[in-house]
Amino acid sequence: MRFPKRALLDYILNLLFPVHCVHCHAPVQERRWGGACPECWSSLIRVEPPFCTKCGEPAPAIEGLCGLCIKGEHAFDFARSALLFTRTLRDIIHHLKYSDRVSLAKPLGDILKECLEREAFTGDLIIPVPLHRSRERQRGFNQAELIAERLGRPVAPRLLCRRKNTPSQTGLTRNERKRNLASAFQMRGEVKGRVIVVDDVYTTGSTMHEIARTLKRAGAERVEVLTVARVANEIYRADETDIAAGASITQ
Repeated sequence: MRFPKRALLDYILNLLFPVHCVHCHAPVQERRWGGACPECWSSLIRVEPPFCTKCGEPAPAIEGLCGLCIKGEHAFDFARSALLFTRTLRDIIHHLKYSDRVSLAKPLGDILKECLEREAFTGDLIIPVPLHRSRERQRGFNQAELIAERLGRPVAPRLLCRRKNTPSQTGLTRNERKRNLASAFQMRGEVKGRVIVVDDVYTTGSTMHEIARTLKRAGAERVEVLTVARVANEIYRADETDIAAGASITQ
């Protein structure tokens, strides 16, 4: 029996170290899928119009800007997300961040690259949203950096730092989130032109608003936002806000 090299390697690895999907627990036969099965990946829901032309907030009958963008609530210039934050996607992102399933970053990054190439992004430098040094030291990696590495554009992972280890945003109002994040970020150098800020989940935009303010004070001409997931459906909004709320989930 002949196997392609990749299939043979997967076969051997599956015998020695079997992988099961982080969401449905089915066997994952091909390692290119990371820690989730093809069926769960294919069930994810892409964010499609109609949505706000600036921040990308999905809405059933929106034309042009959403109410928050009309009021000038967002300091960034453009934002898009690849996928809706469903429970399946929550499990995938959660296990990436809290169960050391770093293999999930590659397929997530590939999905995000499709969104980057599909939408009207103009930035030529990618800045991952930073973790506070204590949190990154505890986790061992920054998931935004791992995802950004798949996008095929220059990445500046240390240009922006988080100087405040902000408490959880769970349960906070929009204004409380803004106060929580005030002066949370700091530049380690100058920035010019157009940049793309990358993260895993977009909730209310408060984090991206504060980052955009910081980047523009440092000289950025335009700040664009690209995230894997968008919390847009009220069914999921109550569950999500800080994925760490589910950090006790085990495989």
